[in-house]
Formats: sequence, C-alpha cells, structure tokens
Amino acid sequence: MRIIIDGLPVRGGSLALVVEQLLSGWQQLGEDDDIHLVVDAEAELEVPSAVTVHRLQSGRHEVLSRLRLQTFRLPQLCRRLGGDIFLGVLPSTAVSPLPCPRAVLVYDLRHEVRPDQFSLTALQLRRLGYGVGFRQADGLICISERTRNDLLRSRPWLGDRVVRVALLGADHVLTWGPRPNLLPDDHAVAFGHYANKNVQLVVEAWSVLKNRGMDFPLVIVGLGDDNRRSVLERIRNLGLENSVTASPWLPPQAFRRSLVSARVVVFPSDFEGFGLPVIESMLVGVPVVISRDPALLEVAGGFATIAEGAGPDALATAVSKAVSLSPEALDAAKCHAASFTWKRSAQAVRNALHEVTERSNDALGKHYD
Repeated sequence: MRIIIDGLPVRGGSLALVVEQLLSGWQQLGEDDDIHLVVDAEAELEVPSAVTVHRLQSGRHEVLSRLRLQTFRLPQLCRRLGGDIFLGVLPSTAVSPLPCPRAVLVYDLRHEVRPDQFSLTALQLRRLGYGVGFRQADGLICISERTRNDLLRSRPWLGDRVVRVALLGADHVLTWGPRPNLLPDDHAVAFGHYANKNVQLVVEAWSVLKNRGMDFPLVIVGLGDDNRRSVLERIRNLGLENSVTASPWLPPQAFRRSLVSARVVVFPSDFEGFGLPVIESMLVGVPVVISRDPALLEVAGGFATIAEGAGPDALATAVSKAVSLSPEALDAAKCHAASFTWKRSAQAVRNALHEVTERSNDALGKHYD
C-alpha cells in the first residue's frame, strides 16, 4: 500500500509519540508499504528512514495555516503520489475531496462527554473538525474499545463503515533505563496537564495520607501556568509545601527518570481514551492507582489498584494499597503491559487500512460492473 499520512497537527507531546512509535512499529512488520508522512516544516519527529517525509511551511496562525494546507496541499499530494489510502492522525484532517479512501485515528470523545473541561474556542474547533472528519472517513481506528463504544453510541450510522480498534503500545519505555532500587521516601508521580487528570483530588489525597502518618513526596508534572498557580495555592493551604512539587512539563530525560524511579503513579482521571501512563508505568514495574474510568479499567486489565470512590479518602486508601503490592503482583502487571507493543498497534492500523481499501475497491468494481 501507498499510504499518505496527515501529520500536520503534530507539534510534540503525546501525539508526536504516537506517530513516531506507530511508524517504528510499522517498520517491524516487514511489509513493503510506501509510507509518506506530511508534517509542518518546524515539526521535530524521529521516524524510520524508510518513511518519506514531506515538510510543508505553515504561516503565523497555526490553525488557519493547517486548515489551508489540509484543504489544498494534501489533496494535491495524494493525486501526485497516487496514494492508495489517506490516514489522518486526528479526525480533523483534509476536508476537500481526495482521490483515495480516507481513515482517521480516534483517541477520545472527551469534548462530548466532558465539554466543561474545554474552552469555548477549543470546544467549537473539536466539534466542527471532528464532526466533519467522522462523516467523511471511510475508516475510523480507535485507540480503545471504550472510544469505539462512545463513537458508535453517539453515531450509530457509522456502524456500516470500518470502525476498528488499535490499542497503543508501551514498549518504548524499555529504552528508558532500568528501575533503580527504591527507598522508603521515594516520590510518587501524578499528571496535571488537563482537567480530567483530577490533580486537585490528588493533592487533597496527599493531605489525607499525611494525616494518616504516610508522608512521602509527590511530583505533579505537566501543569500549565494557570493550573499550576491554583495547585500551588491549594498545596500551601493544606500545608504540603515540603511534600508536593507542582511542575510544568519536565524535559524528556528528566520525566523518564522521574517515572521509572517512582514509588507509585497516581492516575485518577475522570475520562480517558486510553491512559498511556498506566501501561508505561506497569511495564517498568511501577504500581499504578486508577479511577473506575472505562478506558483505564480496560487497559489496566485488573492489574492496577482502583480507587473505590471519588473522594480523597478513597484515593489515599488506594495509594496505601498500591505501595504495598508484592513483587509477584508487580511482575504480573508487567507481564500484562508487555503485550502492548507498537508492532501490534501498527499491525492493527494496517489491517484496518487494508480493509478500507478492499471495501473501496469492491465498491468501485460494483460501480463499473
């Protein structure tokens, strides 16, 4: 297959990781596919040398520039290259007609289930871009059964299209170095980059733990400026200045060291499409605490400690249980996480794309019969 991938939305972060690792896993398949990745000229991505990268220059206004490139340049490139299929790394992709079938990756529908967690502008952009993307796509590749269920529940008319699941991989963490021998006062890690991560709940749970006589450091990563100010204020009000560190995104190497050496990862998200830190943590031997979010339950597979309640007391109790897990329990969690490979992800994506092209060819054949 000749595959044209719209990577123009990639600016770093988790989306860059998914694209990089998916293409790395694809290379492991040993298939004779001709992959063309289209990215912004300023994007920094590490992809296999077999992938042909096309860099397009955007303007000052990121969203408008990307829309212009997706509307005009991507269809031109598809026609020039004679692509068999087009893949958008987000549902919001080219809106113009394409000379080949199209598929999109679908991560979550958080904007529909938790609209209060988005600014009005971000919410409108998602609703418009995702809505058009879903309607135009011949194939939709979801990163979990939870996302697939949400998608088909809200849009049952998609049931006659190719809607498949490609679980993400986690084996990239195997390059992050060995887990060190831990000390009793080693830190915990929590995430605060989006509202669904429930970072204030984690801070309150740390106050409960301190009152119970279990006081060890917590590092919260990924906090934006506004959220960080409110979290720091809550930390001060609870007297946790010596226990809790509120950090922005750490540099990659520092974040990896922090995660690999964590005593526990606390991830009580109220909405996930997948929950990659859960599997990453398990694979390096770190115990994980999660909420009863459907995606987290799905990917954790019964190997994470679940907070049996929505409040700080229940979360604190779950943290206490997680840090006391036996080596055998941690090994079982690691074995479960080891099945989440990027090669498997790439195979699932490729299978879905092949199915879309086969359906398209069959429909075209019927048209000419």
